[in-house]
Amino acid sequence: MEEENFIMEIVVGTYEKFLLGYQLEMNLDQFLLKPSFITEAHLQSIKCIASNNKFLTSGSTDERIQLFNMKTRKELGALLQHNGTVTSLQFFENFLFSSSEDNTICIWSTNNWQCLKTLSGHKNAINCIAIHPNGKLAMSVSKDKTLRTWNLVKGRSAYVTNIKKIADTVRFSPDGSHFLVSCENKVDIYSVKTASIISTIDFQHKVSDFTFVKDDLVAVGGESENIHFYDLLSGNMVSEFKAHNSRIKAIQCVTASDETFLVSVASDGHLKVWYLDLSEEELKPRKVAKLKTDNRIVLGVSPDLYSYILYPYVVNIFLEINFKFNFVFTTLLIFAILPRCT
Repeated sequence: MEEENFIMEIVVGTYEKFLLGYQLEMNLDQFLLKPSFITEAHLQSIKCIASNNKFLTSGSTDERIQLFNMKTRKELGALLQHNGTVTSLQFFENFLFSSSEDNTICIWSTNNWQCLKTLSGHKNAINCIAIHPNGKLAMSVSKDKTLRTWNLVKGRSAYVTNIKKIADTVRFSPDGSHFLVSCENKVDIYSVKTASIISTIDFQHKVSDFTFVKDDLVAVGGESENIHFYDLLSGNMVSEFKAHNSRIKAIQCVTASDETFLVSVASDGHLKVWYLDLSEEELKPRKVAKLKTDNRIVLGVSPDLYSYILYPYVVNIFLEINFKFNFVFTTLLIFAILPRCT
Protein backbone atom coordinates (compact mmCIF):
# COMPACT_ATOMS: atom_id res chain seq x y z
CA MET A 1 0.00 0.00 0.00
CA GLU A 2 1.42 3.38 -0.96
CA GLU A 3 1.57 5.87 1.89
CA GLU A 4 -0.42 8.45 -0.08
CA ASN A 5 -3.40 6.05 -0.15
CA PHE A 6 -3.48 5.47 3.60
CA ILE A 7 -6.06 7.60 5.43
CA MET A 8 -6.74 6.02 8.81
CA GLU A 9 -6.57 2.84 10.83
CA ILE A 10 -9.51 1.88 13.00
CA VAL A 11 -8.96 -0.49 15.90
CA VAL A 12 -11.96 -1.95 17.71
CA GLY A 13 -12.23 -4.11 20.80
CA THR A 14 -14.59 -7.07 20.89
CA TYR A 15 -16.63 -9.02 23.38
CA GLU A 16 -14.60 -12.05 22.33
CA LYS A 17 -11.33 -10.55 23.76
CA PHE A 18 -9.83 -9.47 20.43
CA LEU A 19 -8.51 -6.18 19.08
CA LEU A 20 -9.23 -5.86 15.36
CA GLY A 21 -7.49 -3.37 13.08
CA TYR A 22 -8.82 -1.99 9.80
CA GLN A 23 -7.08 0.40 7.42
CA LEU A 24 -9.07 2.94 5.45
CA GLU A 25 -7.43 3.52 2.06
CA MET A 26 -8.17 5.68 -0.94
CA ASN A 27 -7.78 3.93 -4.29
CA LEU A 28 -8.84 5.61 -7.55
CA ASP A 29 -11.20 7.96 -5.68
CA GLN A 30 -12.76 5.02 -3.84
CA PHE A 31 -12.46 4.38 -0.09
CA LEU A 32 -11.70 0.83 1.02
CA LEU A 33 -11.60 -0.76 4.49
CA LYS A 34 -9.07 -3.58 4.75
CA PRO A 35 -8.12 -5.77 7.75
CA SER A 36 -4.69 -4.81 9.15
CA PHE A 37 -4.26 -6.98 12.25
CA ILE A 38 -5.96 -9.12 14.87
CA THR A 39 -4.71 -9.95 18.36
CA GLU A 40 -6.22 -11.73 21.35
CA ALA A 41 -5.50 -8.96 23.85
CA HIS A 42 -7.34 -10.13 26.98
CA LEU A 43 -8.69 -13.09 28.89
CA GLN A 44 -12.22 -11.65 28.87
CA SER A 45 -14.25 -9.06 26.95
CA ILE A 46 -12.73 -5.66 26.19
CA LYS A 47 -14.47 -2.66 27.76
CA CYS A 48 -12.42 0.41 26.77
CA ILE A 49 -9.62 1.66 24.52
CA ALA A 50 -7.37 4.71 24.58
CA SER A 51 -4.33 5.89 22.63
CA ASN A 52 -1.88 8.72 22.18
CA ASN A 53 0.71 9.30 19.46
CA LYS A 54 2.63 6.17 20.46
CA PHE A 55 0.68 3.80 22.67
CA LEU A 56 -2.59 1.90 22.42
CA THR A 57 -4.17 0.63 25.63
CA SER A 58 -7.21 -1.55 26.26
CA GLY A 59 -9.11 -2.37 29.44
CA SER A 60 -11.16 -5.46 30.16
CA THR A 61 -13.39 -7.33 32.55
CA ASP A 62 -10.25 -9.39 33.30
CA GLU A 63 -9.12 -6.33 35.38
CA ARG A 64 -6.03 -5.81 33.19
CA ILE A 65 -4.83 -2.86 31.11
CA GLN A 66 -2.98 -4.14 28.07
CA LEU A 67 -0.25 -2.00 26.50
CA PHE A 68 0.84 -1.82 22.85
CA ASN A 69 3.47 0.26 21.07
CA MET A 70 1.73 1.21 17.83
CA LYS A 71 4.91 2.50 16.21
CA THR A 72 6.70 -0.83 16.56
CA ARG A 73 3.45 -2.88 16.60
CA LYS A 74 4.59 -4.75 19.70
CA GLU A 75 2.81 -5.74 22.90
CA LEU A 76 4.46 -4.21 25.99
CA GLY A 77 2.70 -6.11 28.77
CA ALA A 78 -0.12 -5.42 31.21
CA LEU A 79 -0.91 -3.13 34.16
CA LEU A 80 -2.44 -5.01 37.11
CA GLN A 81 -3.38 -2.38 39.71
CA HIS A 82 -7.18 -2.59 39.54
CA ASN A 83 -9.32 -5.15 41.36
CA GLY A 84 -12.35 -4.86 39.11
CA THR A 85 -13.37 -4.36 35.49
CA VAL A 86 -11.47 -1.52 33.82
CA THR A 87 -14.21 0.81 32.59
CA SER A 88 -12.48 3.85 31.12
CA LEU A 89 -9.05 4.92 29.86
CA GLN A 90 -7.71 8.32 28.84
CA PHE A 91 -4.27 9.71 28.00
CA PHE A 92 -3.05 13.18 28.87
CA GLU A 93 0.51 14.10 27.92
CA ASN A 94 2.79 11.58 29.71
CA PHE A 95 0.02 10.13 31.86
CA LEU A 96 -2.64 7.47 31.49
CA PHE A 97 -5.80 7.63 33.60
CA SER A 98 -7.86 4.50 34.25
CA SER A 99 -11.12 3.91 36.12
CA SER A 100 -12.58 0.69 37.41
CA GLU A 101 -15.49 -1.05 39.04
CA ASP A 102 -13.25 -1.16 42.15
CA ASN A 103 -14.37 2.50 42.71
CA THR A 104 -10.90 3.97 42.02
CA ILE A 105 -9.01 5.99 39.42
CA CYS A 106 -5.34 5.23 38.77
CA ILE A 107 -2.82 7.68 37.32
CA TRP A 108 0.04 6.02 35.43
CA SER A 109 3.32 7.38 34.08
CA THR A 110 3.83 6.48 30.42
CA ASN A 111 7.59 6.76 30.94
CA ASN A 112 7.89 3.71 33.22
CA TRP A 113 4.23 2.60 33.58
CA GLN A 114 4.30 3.00 37.35
CA CYS A 115 1.06 3.84 39.17
CA LEU A 116 1.77 7.31 40.56
CA LYS A 117 -1.51 7.89 42.38
CA THR A 118 -4.79 6.16 43.20
CA LEU A 119 -7.82 8.44 43.60
CA SER A 120 -10.53 7.16 45.93
CA GLY A 121 -13.89 8.60 46.92
CA HIS A 122 -16.64 6.98 44.90
CA LYS A 123 -18.85 4.50 46.77
CA ASN A 124 -19.57 2.32 43.76
CA ALA A 125 -18.20 1.40 40.34
CA ILE A 126 -16.90 4.26 38.18
CA ASN A 127 -18.41 4.28 34.70
CA CYS A 128 -16.33 6.94 32.99
CA ILE A 129 -13.63 9.56 33.50
CA ALA A 130 -12.75 12.70 31.53
CA ILE A 131 -9.63 14.87 31.71
CA HIS A 132 -9.90 18.61 31.06
CA PRO A 133 -7.74 19.86 28.15
CA ASN A 134 -5.56 21.82 30.61
CA GLY A 135 -4.79 18.66 32.58
CA LYS A 136 -5.61 20.25 35.95
CA LEU A 137 -9.15 18.94 36.31
CA ALA A 138 -10.91 15.60 35.90
CA MET A 139 -14.51 14.47 36.11
CA SER A 140 -15.92 11.04 36.88
CA VAL A 141 -19.38 9.48 36.99
CA SER A 142 -20.27 6.42 39.03
CA LYS A 143 -22.99 3.96 39.89
CA ASP A 144 -23.17 5.78 43.25
CA LYS A 145 -25.19 8.45 41.34
CA THR A 146 -22.58 11.17 41.79
CA LEU A 147 -20.57 13.39 39.50
CA ARG A 148 -17.17 13.95 41.09
CA THR A 149 -14.68 16.71 40.28
CA TRP A 150 -10.99 15.98 40.87
CA ASN A 151 -8.17 18.48 41.43
CA LEU A 152 -5.30 16.82 39.59
CA VAL A 153 -2.77 19.38 40.82
CA LYS A 154 -3.40 18.34 44.42
CA GLY A 155 -4.44 14.79 43.57
CA ARG A 156 -7.70 14.76 45.48
CA SER A 157 -11.45 15.12 45.17
CA ALA A 158 -12.64 18.72 44.92
CA TYR A 159 -16.45 18.56 44.56
CA VAL A 160 -19.19 15.98 44.64
CA THR A 161 -22.48 16.56 42.84
CA ASN A 162 -25.41 14.26 43.52
CA ILE A 163 -27.39 13.35 40.41
CA LYS A 164 -30.73 11.56 40.33
CA LYS A 165 -29.71 8.65 38.13
CA ILE A 166 -26.64 6.65 37.17
CA ALA A 167 -24.70 8.50 34.47
CA ASP A 168 -22.95 6.54 31.75
CA THR A 169 -20.49 8.97 30.22
CA VAL A 170 -18.78 12.28 30.97
CA ARG A 171 -16.79 14.20 28.39
CA PHE A 172 -15.22 17.67 28.02
CA SER A 173 -15.69 19.82 24.94
CA PRO A 174 -12.52 20.26 22.86
CA ASP A 175 -12.06 23.85 24.05
CA GLY A 176 -12.65 22.86 27.69
CA SER A 177 -15.48 25.33 28.25
CA HIS A 178 -18.17 22.70 28.79
CA PHE A 179 -18.60 19.11 29.86
CA LEU A 180 -21.39 16.72 28.93
CA VAL A 181 -22.96 13.97 31.01
CA SER A 182 -25.19 11.30 29.46
CA CYS A 183 -27.87 9.44 31.39
CA GLU A 184 -30.51 7.25 29.78
CA ASN A 185 -32.08 9.27 26.94
CA LYS A 186 -30.60 12.67 27.83
CA VAL A 187 -27.28 14.50 27.72
CA ASP A 188 -26.84 17.38 30.16
CA ILE A 189 -24.55 20.19 29.05
CA TYR A 190 -22.64 21.91 31.87
CA SER A 191 -20.65 25.12 31.94
CA VAL A 192 -17.20 24.50 33.42
CA LYS A 193 -17.13 28.06 34.78
CA THR A 194 -20.38 27.75 36.76
CA ALA A 195 -20.58 23.94 37.08
CA SER A 196 -24.28 24.25 36.27
CA ILE A 197 -26.47 22.79 33.51
CA ILE A 198 -27.02 25.28 30.69
CA SER A 199 -29.06 23.03 28.39
CA THR A 200 -30.17 19.43 27.94
CA ILE A 201 -30.25 17.26 24.84
CA ASP A 202 -33.34 15.04 24.75
CA PHE A 203 -32.46 12.22 22.36
CA GLN A 204 -35.78 10.43 23.08
CA HIS A 205 -33.95 7.10 22.96
CA LYS A 206 -31.32 5.63 25.25
CA VAL A 207 -27.99 7.30 24.46
CA SER A 208 -25.14 4.91 23.67
CA ASP A 209 -22.50 7.43 22.68
CA PHE A 210 -21.83 11.03 21.70
CA THR A 211 -18.92 12.82 20.08
CA PHE A 212 -17.96 16.41 19.30
CA VAL A 213 -17.98 17.36 15.62
CA LYS A 214 -16.90 20.92 16.50
CA ASP A 215 -16.64 22.93 19.71
CA ASP A 216 -20.33 23.83 19.41
CA LEU A 217 -21.73 20.79 17.59
CA VAL A 218 -22.38 17.35 19.11
CA ALA A 219 -23.34 14.09 17.40
CA VAL A 220 -25.44 11.61 19.42
CA GLY A 221 -26.25 7.97 18.72
CA GLY A 222 -28.13 5.31 20.64
CA GLU A 223 -31.19 3.05 20.59
CA SER A 224 -32.15 4.37 17.18
CA GLU A 225 -31.07 3.96 13.58
CA ASN A 226 -30.34 7.68 13.27
CA ILE A 227 -27.46 9.90 14.34
CA HIS A 228 -28.54 13.34 15.52
CA PHE A 229 -26.54 16.59 15.54
CA TYR A 230 -27.16 19.15 18.29
CA ASP A 231 -26.16 22.72 18.98
CA LEU A 232 -24.10 22.71 22.17
CA LEU A 233 -25.39 25.90 23.78
CA SER A 234 -29.11 25.48 23.10
CA GLY A 235 -29.35 21.69 23.08
CA ASN A 236 -31.53 21.95 19.98
CA MET A 237 -31.27 19.38 17.20
CA VAL A 238 -29.71 20.81 14.04
CA SER A 239 -30.11 17.78 11.76
CA GLU A 240 -30.26 13.98 11.69
CA PHE A 241 -29.63 11.17 9.24
CA LYS A 242 -30.23 7.43 9.04
CA ALA A 243 -26.87 5.76 9.64
CA HIS A 244 -27.74 2.09 10.22
CA ASN A 245 -30.55 -0.44 10.08
CA SER A 246 -30.20 -1.30 13.78
CA ARG A 247 -29.46 0.56 17.00
CA ILE A 248 -26.19 2.49 17.12
CA LYS A 249 -23.67 1.38 19.72
CA ALA A 250 -20.83 3.90 19.30
CA ILE A 251 -19.74 6.89 17.23
CA GLN A 252 -16.50 8.83 16.90
CA CYS A 253 -15.58 11.99 15.03
CA VAL A 254 -12.08 13.02 13.97
CA THR A 255 -10.94 16.12 12.09
CA ALA A 256 -7.61 16.45 10.31
CA SER A 257 -6.37 18.90 7.66
CA ASP A 258 -9.89 20.30 7.32
CA GLU A 259 -11.27 16.83 6.55
CA THR A 260 -13.79 15.46 9.05
CA PHE A 261 -14.85 11.83 9.36
CA LEU A 262 -17.44 10.15 11.56
CA VAL A 263 -17.07 6.46 12.45
CA SER A 264 -20.19 4.60 13.61
CA VAL A 265 -20.90 1.04 14.74
CA ALA A 266 -24.28 -0.65 15.10
CA SER A 267 -25.65 -3.67 16.92
CA ASP A 268 -25.82 -5.69 13.68
CA GLY A 269 -22.01 -5.58 13.43
CA HIS A 270 -21.72 -2.95 10.70
CA LEU A 271 -18.93 -0.38 10.96
CA LYS A 272 -19.28 2.67 8.72
CA VAL A 273 -17.12 5.69 7.91
CA TRP A 274 -18.83 8.96 6.96
CA TYR A 275 -17.36 12.09 5.41
CA LEU A 276 -18.65 15.36 6.88
CA ASP A 277 -18.50 18.58 4.87
CA LEU A 278 -18.68 21.19 7.62
CA SER A 279 -18.95 24.01 5.07
CA GLU A 280 -22.47 22.89 4.16
CA GLU A 281 -25.32 24.89 5.63
CA GLU A 282 -27.15 21.63 6.31
CA LEU A 283 -24.85 18.82 7.40
CA LYS A 284 -25.30 15.79 5.12
CA PRO A 285 -22.88 12.96 6.00
CA ARG A 286 -21.67 10.91 3.03
CA LYS A 287 -20.87 7.24 3.58
CA VAL A 288 -17.42 6.45 2.18
CA ALA A 289 -16.78 2.94 3.53
CA LYS A 290 -18.36 0.13 5.52
CA LEU A 291 -17.74 -3.42 6.65
CA LYS A 292 -19.54 -6.17 8.53
CA THR A 293 -17.76 -7.98 11.33
CA ASP A 294 -18.88 -11.26 12.84
CA ASN A 295 -17.52 -10.20 16.24
CA ARG A 296 -19.52 -8.41 18.91
CA ILE A 297 -17.67 -5.11 18.95
CA VAL A 298 -17.10 -3.22 22.16
CA LEU A 299 -16.45 0.46 21.61
CA GLY A 300 -14.29 2.18 24.17
CA VAL A 301 -14.00 5.82 25.26
CA SER A 302 -11.18 8.28 25.30
CA PRO A 303 -11.83 11.80 24.08
CA ASP A 304 -8.21 12.71 23.47
CA LEU A 305 -6.22 13.03 20.32
CA TYR A 306 -2.52 13.72 20.38
CA SER A 307 -1.02 14.69 17.06
CA TYR A 308 1.92 16.63 15.78
CA ILE A 309 -0.17 19.21 13.93
CA LEU A 310 -3.85 18.50 14.46
CA TYR A 311 -6.58 19.20 17.00
CA PRO A 312 -5.97 17.72 20.47
CA TYR A 313 -9.23 15.79 20.47
CA VAL A 314 -10.95 12.61 19.40
CA VAL A 315 -12.89 9.70 20.91
CA ASN A 316 -13.83 5.88 21.04
CA ILE A 317 -11.85 3.31 18.79
CA PHE A 318 -8.27 3.73 17.84
CA LEU A 319 -7.56 5.76 14.72
CA GLU A 320 -4.24 6.36 13.01
CA ILE A 321 -4.65 9.09 10.43
CA ASN A 322 -2.30 10.22 7.68
CA PHE A 323 -2.95 13.26 5.52
CA LYS A 324 -0.01 14.10 3.27
CA PHE A 325 2.44 12.33 5.61
CA ASN A 326 1.07 14.01 8.74
CA PHE A 327 0.41 11.23 11.25
CA VAL A 328 -1.96 11.25 14.16
CA PHE A 329 -3.17 8.66 16.63
CA THR A 330 -6.65 9.00 18.05
CA THR A 331 -9.03 7.00 20.12
CA LEU A 332 -12.57 5.72 19.87
CA LEU A 333 -13.78 4.81 23.27
CA ILE A 334 -15.27 1.43 24.08
CA PHE A 335 -18.73 1.84 25.41
CA ALA A 336 -21.44 -0.35 24.35
CA ILE A 337 -21.37 -3.78 23.05
CA LEU A 338 -21.68 -3.92 19.41
CA PRO A 339 -23.63 -7.09 19.01
CA ARG A 340 -20.42 -2.44 21.68
CA CYS A 341 -15.85 2.59 25.09
CA THR A 342 -19.25 4.33 26.98
